[in-house]
Amino acid sequence: MRLARRLITVIVFVALLVLGWKFAASNGQPVVVHHPAGEFTARALWLVLLVAFGSGVVLTAIIAAVRGARIRLVSRRYRKLVDSLQAEVHQLRSLPLSDQQAPISGSAPTEGLERGS
Repeated sequence: MRLARRLITVIVFVALLVLGWKFAASNGQPVVVHHPAGEFTARALWLVLLVAFGSGVVLTAIIAAVRGARIRLVSRRYRKLVDSLQAEVHQLRSLPLSDQQAPISGSAPTEGLERGS
């Protein structure tokens, strides 16, 4: 299985190299790139297209990383909330159940106390 995976990887890599070489050979004419900040000297068309494609990939990766970080932060916040709610439910489940009414906190029980002692 490893050998087949490596063989397929090598074949795909060689095919991409061959296609890239053919693309560069057929698009070698020089072009001048004009943009608002200035203008570049004449470069081969394949190089300009490669830089444009690479810039798009990098920009997309940055945007995806920012959105992914935001999603992870929201997920972390909700995970903490769920954990605290689960802890509260566990505390409530472990409270003792009795038929008698429990005394209100802060007040002492009055049973068995004698007046005037």
